[in-house]
Amino acid sequence: MLHSLLVVNEEQYVLLARYFQPSLSLDARKRFETKLARVAEPHFPPAGGKSAPAPVAAALAEPQLLRCDGQYVVARQMGELRVFLAGAGEYDELILADILALVHAVLVAQLEKKLTEASLLANYAKVVAAVDEMAQQGHLETADESGVEQMSKLKPYPVK
Repeated sequence: MLHSLLVVNEEQYVLLARYFQPSLSLDARKRFETKLARVAEPHFPPAGGKSAPAPVAAALAEPQLLRCDGQYVVARQMGELRVFLAGAGEYDELILADILALVHAVLVAQLEKKLTEASLLANYAKVVAAVDEMAQQGHLETADESGVEQMSKLKPYPVK
């Protein structure tokens, strides 16, 4: 079951947190975010104003596998954003990596290729609608990027 999708900036401030299990209390969410920040710290360089060297930046663009609080977590740097997707059970690291690739494609489409903190905050409602169309009640509903984009526009499908 999918656990959560977190989007944070380079200073580790949470910009978007979508938990797919409504039974999680606020305290449990806070504990998970704190543990995840601690686990992810060695995998991402601090944002001390300097950009990462080219090999490090290229490595960060690839999905990183973490384990936190009994969940598989796949993390990836996308522009200025760091995206964490957590799941357990049938959602192992390979499936999470595929879903994270879909999240990347949707973010690129919704944020008009500007993967920045300002762009995410300006298009927050569009991103949340797209995430809600992709996954509901802890399960992936659609893995089709164009379908997610069409559904998040709240317009009917075009008739051929």
